[in-house]
Amino acid sequence: MIVSFVSGTGPAGFGLAVRFARAGDEIVIGSRALERAEEARELVLQNVPDARVRAAENEAAIAAGEVVFLTMPAQAQRQSVEAVAGALGGKIVVSMSNPVQVDSGRVSTFIPEAGSLAEEVQELVPSARVVGAFHEIHVRRFAKLDRAIDSDTIVTGDDEEAKTAVMRLCRHVEGIRPIDGGGLANTRFVEGFVAVLIAINLRYKAGTALRITGLPEEG
Repeated sequence: MIVSFVSGTGPAGFGLAVRFARAGDEIVIGSRALERAEEARELVLQNVPDARVRAAENEAAIAAGEVVFLTMPAQAQRQSVEAVAGALGGKIVVSMSNPVQVDSGRVSTFIPEAGSLAEEVQELVPSARVVGAFHEIHVRRFAKLDRAIDSDTIVTGDDEEAKTAVMRLCRHVEGIRPIDGGGLANTRFVEGFVAVLIAINLRYKAGTALRITGLPEEG
């Protein structure tokens, strides 16, 4: 599968690019500045020398991808999506940011008018096939490449085919189990719950993971 990253030069984009490349996926790292995308590409190749990875400006990266990940900080997501909205139409788009802030050890949320950041993307690009995933996993954990990501992730979306494709892709990241969380509107509850996970981590100085128990065994 061809996986593209919009603003993919940070820890989430870089870490996921390496993990998907290890699984054999083709990677396109996008950035507003091509030179930054090229630098990220070189870092991926240092970790996966035979990776199929290229660098591009954001719109070209979107055009090349079968699945497009939005990996910018939450506060920048709306502006970034508006800048490339024309390219995102018709694409499977994964929103993974959370409307959460941490200041002096206190966690707070800012709720978008749409209800969640994922729903905001859908409002901005109505023809995009938006899916929410990876919200529960701190972005810096993706870049710790010597560690498996030991977590479930709740995947939400209204386009069942797009959601299935993203769930299949989630399994390419070692240690992640995707759980179908229903429609895109449920993303608001997943994004909001991340504030609780962060508060637990701060209180216990831990790196907790989410596990859903009691599901039928996968065949």
